[in-house]
Amino acid sequence: MLVAMSEERVDVIDEEDRVVAVVTRSEMRRGNLLHRATGCFVLRPDARLFVQQRTLTKDLYPGYYDVCVGGTVVHGETCDENVVRELEEEMGIAGAPVYPLFTHRFDGGTRVRSAIYACVWDGPVTLQPEEVAGGDWHDEAAALALVDAGRVCPDTARAFAIFRERFGGIAAFLRDGRSGLTPLSATCG
Repeated sequence: MLVAMSEERVDVIDEEDRVVAVVTRSEMRRGNLLHRATGCFVLRPDARLFVQQRTLTKDLYPGYYDVCVGGTVVHGETCDENVVRELEEEMGIAGAPVYPLFTHRFDGGTRVRSAIYACVWDGPVTLQPEEVAGGDWHDEAAALALVDAGRVCPDTARAFAIFRERFGGIAAFLRDGRSGLTPLSATCG
């Protein structure tokens, strides 16, 4: 039985990432409660980034562009499980190496602790029409132009800024940034 997205159960967390309550997604949004989410930069070997446009029916940032694939972590799910599930659901990506990068806290239109990842994918994508209105591969300058124009979800725009600060940009990450990073276990994907 499928559960309506607004009725999915979500862990509410405290400042130390401890679960303090379990509520529906709609209650979490209505109360702007601190919760977990994931975001994954989907990169091509030629240093392009997949940028998707969110549908107008999304409960947060409808119609915005997004530089990450990901979503709200549901109750009983780990961040690693969530990012693998979201990659497959939103883009049809399965079996790609997924690298955990960092976590960051965002307080804006949402209060979230996001686990940020990257994957390198050179295969086809199949977009989920219920959540993704469209998308395409952008070089870093084009993605930054969307960020600078205020057209990208603010939480993932911030994650992209942190990624660029830590790894020196997409090309540098692909060239040097993955050394020392361990992709998620095959049991997650």
